[in-house]
Amino acid sequence: MNKTLIALAIAAALPVAAQADMTLSGSVTTEFVNTGVVDTDAALALSASEVLANGMTATATFDVLGGESQGTASLTGDFGSLTIGEIDSDGAFQAADVGGAVGNTEDADEAGTTVSGIHFSTTQAGLTLSAQVNGSTGPTGAAVALDVATRSTQLGATYDFNGLTVGYAYASADADSSADASTAAQAADTSTTVTSGVNNAMSAFGVSYSFGDLVVTAGKQNNSNGTVSPDAIVSATYTMTVDALTVVAQTDTAPSGDYQIDLSYAMSDALTLSSEIDSTDGKQTTLVASYVAGNMTASVSKTDAGDTDATVALDFGNADLTLFRDGSNSDTSVTYAVAF
Repeated sequence: MNKTLIALAIAAALPVAAQADMTLSGSVTTEFVNTGVVDTDAALALSASEVLANGMTATATFDVLGGESQGTASLTGDFGSLTIGEIDSDGAFQAADVGGAVGNTEDADEAGTTVSGIHFSTTQAGLTLSAQVNGSTGPTGAAVALDVATRSTQLGATYDFNGLTVGYAYASADADSSADASTAAQAADTSTTVTSGVNNAMSAFGVSYSFGDLVVTAGKQNNSNGTVSPDAIVSATYTMTVDALTVVAQTDTAPSGDYQIDLSYAMSDALTLSSEIDSTDGKQTTLVASYVAGNMTASVSKTDAGDTDATVALDFGNADLTLFRDGSNSDTSVTYAVAF
């Protein structure tokens, strides 16, 4: 018998495993700036999800166009959720930092905040537990000189007492010790290493309570290396909506006494006026006017520093065309994006 026929006969006799539906998604974005810069970015991903015979759900995601063979596999069920692969570098810690004592960890170049690791979370009777292990290397198994990850363990726990949420978080090491450097000399300069966010042997305790429109949180962190002040932070956020007017006011007891006030007024279904006063940006005030007509959205914003930005965006479904003027440097850019 022909070898090909024998192979087909054997394959036909074997049980066929259920095939999960595969979803293909991606995008291509091209930006042209009047200075002559042309920047094109592409993304492509595959994902599949399958409900198993035991009732659990298995999911796999593949970043096809990633710099390395990156992907994520997860399993969810009554026990909680387990994720292995590409995870948030400080996800378990931030899940329990209900008082906002520690800011999110960011790369020095803001290129990303993911690492290779294992993350687990579960909720039982009002108690939510999170735990993760960050790997010390990337998917290739070798540390990258300019993007060095730190092996660490994070734990987080929150409990809801009828509206009052209490949380505790701990991290054994930095969530991300990436250095923003493009040369070997810069890589050796430890001053470029980011120390904001989750750091070595850091813990945080916090509470949060909602009084209707008013939400009050309080948090305190302790850090063994002393790079972040251990002062407690109390924050209050008030949201009010009266007809077409929406007001959101937030303040905290950070060292500089930060506050932010956002006002929004819908003059019509098409025209909206808004304003933001932010003390963290030199007490800067920003005024914005937005207009929507069909698939077009136009907006103009002006700061008290004199910068004026303008945007006109056309939404064609899976394609978007955006014209943007940056008032800070007078650059004008055109961006065309196609996603599927």
